[in-house]
Amino acid sequence: PASSAMGATESTAKLGQRVLVGKAKLKADLESAQQRFDHLQSNSPQTLKTMLDSVSDSFSTCAPFVESTLLVAWLYDEETCKNVVLNACKKVLRAPIKKNEYIWFMQYLFASNIWMLKVQSTGQFMYEELLDIAKEMSSGIVASMDSIYDHLTLHPRWDQVLAIKNETRVARQDDTKVGLLQEKGLMSVFEIKSEDEDEGDADEMKNFLDSSLAINMLTATASKVNDEFQRHIRSVMSSHGTFREGPMKKVERSISKLENDYKDESFPRSAKLLDLVRCSVTFNTVEQLCAGFEALVSHATASKGIVEVARVKNGFMNRKDDHGGYRDIKVNVIHKSQNP
Repeated sequence: PASSAMGATESTAKLGQRVLVGKAKLKADLESAQQRFDHLQSNSPQTLKTMLDSVSDSFSTCAPFVESTLLVAWLYDEETCKNVVLNACKKVLRAPIKKNEYIWFMQYLFASNIWMLKVQSTGQFMYEELLDIAKEMSSGIVASMDSIYDHLTLHPRWDQVLAIKNETRVARQDDTKVGLLQEKGLMSVFEIKSEDEDEGDADEMKNFLDSSLAINMLTATASKVNDEFQRHIRSVMSSHGTFREGPMKKVERSISKLENDYKDESFPRSAKLLDLVRCSVTFNTVEQLCAGFEALVSHATASKGIVEVARVKNGFMNRKDDHGGYRDIKVNVIHKSQNP
């Protein structure tokens, strides 16, 4: 039989748990750092200056650093450490972003517990300082994109873009038109409940299967059909715009969507994940955009079930204050593999 796949933050409870774990670890690390700082302050104050210089060098060159060294340096000179960290963030996040610097930022700096430290001079947590930087750096980009949007709205064919309405025909992977996540081994969790098992245990097991087995099943199917899907859509769309194959959605991101955006959906909630297989098409003109969308819809109508439109979200209908400057048209499709 043909297989099919449909291509498109954490729950408050789990996020709270992780914050508590992070705070507990930071507290223990700070206690150790304080003991080390006190010892060095009494016996070798020059070593503290050397530590601060070393941390500054690491951040200015985006080099790996040891967090315990950073915490001792923070106790020695909080203001300098704060500036070193935030200046590194500004450097890494300033366009054009360099891949190796961004990898360093995500692997070492963004993952650090330093963001939960409170800055005495401002009264803000470090993560609030980072958010302020992100907001400041993005404001110019948002303004530029809004200006482009304003210009586009004057185009004589702009009404055709706005005529592309939001619609949902298929909203879940377990819809009969898609046919995924209907295996008995997954759905039988509803039937298995021992006499001494309470509702909490049953819900925990459903959540576990939803965020593990169901996602595994989706990613496996996505991996099987990805190459075929990309070739098919490329053949349809490449003559209208610039086609780019997208990466498959990461498991971590899928779990995050599950725990936050879809936390109130019916089991399996993972059936709401519609965009594990992804691609994009960019257009240089409004005419190309309209022609490309019409070509995709026409192909879906004529393809005899190989491709079927499942959902359309027209981001160009958004107001300026609810999109962050970015707009696109998202089209989810059901793609039926022709390989058995």
